[in-house]
Amino acid sequence: MLKMPVALIMAMVPSLALPKAVAPKTYGDTLLQRVLLRHRSAEAIYLTAIGSKNRAIHVQVVRNPLDNTATATAFPLANALGELIGSVSIRLRKGSSADLQVIVSDLSRHIYTADTLVEPDPFVDGAVSSRLGQALVEEVVDRHPAIVTLALHVALSGAPNRIVASNFGRIGKPADDDDAHVIADGAILRERTNGGRRLAVELPLHDRQGRTIGALSTSFLIGTDEKVETADADAIVVREELARAIPSLAALAR
Repeated sequence: MLKMPVALIMAMVPSLALPKAVAPKTYGDTLLQRVLLRHRSAEAIYLTAIGSKNRAIHVQVVRNPLDNTATATAFPLANALGELIGSVSIRLRKGSSADLQVIVSDLSRHIYTADTLVEPDPFVDGAVSSRLGQALVEEVVDRHPAIVTLALHVALSGAPNRIVASNFGRIGKPADDDDAHVIADGAILRERTNGGRRLAVELPLHDRQGRTIGALSTSFLIGTDEKVETADADAIVVREELARAIPSLAALAR
């Protein structure tokens, strides 16, 4: 029986070739897809940013690759802290119109740093987000322009306590000692960061019945010492808004 080298067989029968590796999904991919769903007039979004160590970051999403008749409009892109991190080009669907600045702002409100755009999504392999929790995060971020970051740390369906919804990715990131302290002791933790321009407030997350179901991480832009108390009060308001919309821990898991 005639024997042929394996390499020759592979060359002759393409179907036997190994599949090409698929690039892992990043938070940038998820974010652009989400923004495209929220803004139906957008046909394509092309984002370029500079991360740490001058790392070039490119993310794009196109609704219909065959429709390239419209001209893309470019804008500077800032993160949620108002820091310039790159640029974004948006192409509208043929015959549609939109306030492009609204789309740019929506992107900015969901980027903490440029580096988060290339983090894997989910952040921990196999982790799942809460559909209700993510929808609530989107609503709250829309209502509170001073919010920089917002995340729900919850233990869903027997899984460890981890981020299940946020406006900056990192779904599945495990809870740390601060989260555990907040949940166990009902503590409220505060920390000024980013040169004093940001106040992080972490507090217990409640459901509609007032039961503690996890930890809520928030942070707000603050310009002066006088705004610290305002941000502190805003964190309580956000917690109450979320609690009214969360019937139970089980509801977050569905």
